Amino acid sequence: MAGIGFQLRRLARQDTISSIVAAAGHAAVIAAGPWLFTIFALAAISFIADQISGRDVLANFRAIVIYGFATSLVMAAPVTIVATRLVGDALWLKRPGDVRGLLLAAYAVTLPLVLVGVALETLLLKLDGPTTIALAGTAMLVSLIWVALAFCGAVRDYRGVTLSFIVGLAIALVATISVSIAGFEAPGLAWAFTAGLTATFMGLSGRVFATFPQPPGPIARSLAAMVEGLKRYHRLMLGSLLGTAGVWGDKVVFWLSNEGSRLDNGLLHAPAYDSTMFIASLVIVPALSSLVMSLETGFFDRYQQYFATIAGHGTLTQIEAARQRLTRYTLEHLTLITVSLSGLAAIVILTAPIIVDALGLQFRQIAILRYGALGAVFHFVFIAATSILLFFDRRRRYLILQVLFFSLNVGLAALSLRLGEDTYGAGYFGACLISAAVAYVMAERTFERLNFLTFLGNNPSIVGTGGAHTPWVAALRTRLRRALDRGGGIAG
Repeated sequence: MAGIGFQLRRLARQDTISSIVAAAGHAAVIAAGPWLFTIFALAAISFIADQISGRDVLANFRAIVIYGFATSLVMAAPVTIVATRLVGDALWLKRPGDVRGLLLAAYAVTLPLVLVGVALETLLLKLDGPTTIALAGTAMLVSLIWVALAFCGAVRDYRGVTLSFIVGLAIALVATISVSIAGFEAPGLAWAFTAGLTATFMGLSGRVFATFPQPPGPIARSLAAMVEGLKRYHRLMLGSLLGTAGVWGDKVVFWLSNEGSRLDNGLLHAPAYDSTMFIASLVIVPALSSLVMSLETGFFDRYQQYFATIAGHGTLTQIEAARQRLTRYTLEHLTLITVSLSGLAAIVILTAPIIVDALGLQFRQIAILRYGALGAVFHFVFIAATSILLFFDRRRRYLILQVLFFSLNVGLAALSLRLGEDTYGAGYFGACLISAAVAYVMAERTFERLNFLTFLGNNPSIVGTGGAHTPWVAALRTRLRRALDRGGGIAG
């Protein structure tokens, strides 16, 4: 929903350092708010409460939060991406009154899915009752935050959204450390942590409700629209499910291997691999922030100009010029962000021994950190390229790319385990590299064929809602495609 929501362009275009930093900070929250919340909170709690609760209790607590985060991300993603699309459609059709109902429907559909995920984990890992209940509570709240944050793409109060995360983080820290001092075990710490999550969730939901005050109407109607959307946009649903599962695929492979170990509460982890890869993943945050700023400002301006030229009955030459401006801006900025990210990754790679020593990690984790930092560069390219595909409704290709990433990350992680610890992390790097290369080619090809896709390839009157062509429409499609090729030099 770039361009209709956060007014980052106003901050980004001011010439002061403070405004640019503020815009980057808000963009980082938009791109990875729950992720950053979890990382900073766990780091601070572990540092402060280490001498209070003990390492075993903190390890169990961290595992509950991480599993809750992972479960919520995977199970909520299909609903979140479809709900985002439905909100975009509603706003495009000038029906803001639908937003509240869609938000409530997304909440209602997400929670049972998350509970199914927690139930499967409980059965497979044979978790005890307190751990299961704490895990369920954490996963449910984080999933609601994911959904609310997606809807906040239509909210203009970005300061309120950022403040919701800051307040939630502060409450989580105070509450968790307080119960740690009181002598509670890991489930108690997890419940205290959810106090902060609850504050963030309420803040985000409040921003959406304040922006769209219209009554939601019958919840049954909104639920029906949500279910219909999941059917209509099934490729988005499956793609997001596999894509988010793929993010955790290599971790799960290591959890189930000889490198993994079982905590007292039954949860599996691979300390050497997990901690290093989480550190490496932080490299991608500045790039995601820059990507959001780019999509919200220059990209969306040129995106609007391109379709405004078409709506204004511009000539083929004018349309082609608008397409070239959009293509040039997007690919140039993607290259600039990637180059900057590569420089940051290079610093991490060169200073890996210093970082490992400073954090008290093991020497063998240096290689994992380096592969993780390299992988983060190409993971960003993959995320950016697939996001571009979604802007132009290339759902089939989006699904194909997510299947590719999931398969590669799981398969190559398993291969790295067979090859030995010198290659740990190389599987993630290889999966990101190959997936990014394929995704970039698809994105570039989409820009080349944008005129054809706009008039024919993605035209519902020609393609149909299911994407199938009748014989006569297919013949017409071929004729028009050739005519456009001859008339405007458009790549077919």
